[in-house]
Amino acid sequence: MAIRPRVLLALGCALLTAGCAGSSDMSFRQDKRLTIVSPGANKTVRLPFTVSWKMRDFTAVRPGTPVRDGEGYYAIFLDKYPMAPGKGLDSLVRNGDCAGVSGCPDAGYLAERLHVFVTSRTSYTVNSVPTSGTLGSSSHYLTVILVDGAGRRIGDSSWTTSFTVAGAA
Repeated sequence: MAIRPRVLLALGCALLTAGCAGSSDMSFRQDKRLTIVSPGANKTVRLPFTVSWKMRDFTAVRPGTPVRDGEGYYAIFLDKYPMAPGKGLDSLVRNGDCAGVSGCPDAGYLAERLHVFVTSRTSYTVNSVPTSGTLGSSSHYLTVILVDGAGRRIGDSSWTTSFTVAGAA
């Protein structure tokens, strides 16, 4: 008795998808806990400008606070991608830049050298942007991520908006 090609195709599909049935571990989920309020997507801002957001189901604490589930602070990356999940803010520092410097990288180092800003508030005032944005001379983007009290990235969630700075060359 010969097996028809359609039957073989149906059996093959059933076998391939059987292992995936009911598995939610592999599904992508959009994290909607944070909403960027300002600057709005593709809006024009003037320096200085304030980036602000709303957050739910997360307790913001000061940097250096003992690590606890559901707690941490925010890191804002201007014109750059954040570090990988589980990596610390210290992973952004080039070799030797913080050698022998206690507390490095601190908030000042991150802001001045890397355009990465840390805060436990739901807003941050940006005073300057890189001279040449990734998207063009006046076009920029920022990404907000969550970090734990030790400065390690929590999960892989990130929230991004793009904007233009008025008067930028």
